[in-house]
Amino acid sequence: MSTNEKPAAGVPEWPAEVREALVTHEIVGITSGLSDFRDAEALLQATAPGRWQRLEWGMGSAHNREQFHALQQATGASVLPLFISREGVIGGLPELREYLGHRALQARGDGPRPDAPSPALQVLGFGGLLPFAFLGMGAWMAQPEWQAFALEALALYGAVILSFLGAIHWGIYLADRQHRVGPLSAPVWAVVPSILAWLAVLQPLPEALMTLTVLFLGVLWVDRLSLQRRALPRGYLGLRLILTAGAMLALASGFAVTLAA
Repeated sequence: MSTNEKPAAGVPEWPAEVREALVTHEIVGITSGLSDFRDAEALLQATAPGRWQRLEWGMGSAHNREQFHALQQATGASVLPLFISREGVIGGLPELREYLGHRALQARGDGPRPDAPSPALQVLGFGGLLPFAFLGMGAWMAQPEWQAFALEALALYGAVILSFLGAIHWGIYLADRQHRVGPLSAPVWAVVPSILAWLAVLQPLPEALMTLTVLFLGVLWVDRLSLQRRALPRGYLGLRLILTAGAMLALASGFAVTLAA
């Protein structure tokens, strides 16, 4: 595509600076001198490094005001920052977040099918299930003194993994300061699973194992609602479903041991 080419059907006639930027970059962010671009920059750097460009138009310049007027005519938008791709208008920061998440989910490669998790995720994820499986089954076969140890270790390991799952939202928040989990900001939710898991293991073993089982289901439900539109590794949520089912099965097995004892 050159700056002299006409835009594709359905794509507005952009101001010259925007057309030139789109030649070499997939996404262009239009801002004024007063725009807060920090969150958008962090998101773009994390999900589209090297594929975006910022155009800052100070409204003190007659040329910039003319450019902004042309942008308004092309898009109907009157608020900055505004994000544009080669396909057309993206919108503001919320629309940019959704756009980048959708692009990541639709990305295609030469390796596994698009919805298959990467080999590294599978190896590490299923490796994390091994202690659950070992302790959950071992509690049925161990001598009474070792059975108590296996059940306590199972509960403690479940609490550790729940804390890890909450911390995932810390990482996302560092890349996108607008990330929220329902009505809560991401850092607030990130500590909730660890606090609830800690309270769970303070209970007697049967109640602790039962509570942890329910918490795993609850955390998965929250994550599927809050992460489904984010730019995540391929197959992450599907893998989480499998791993959570395995953890819950092991914890339920341990709970059954306490009832049978």
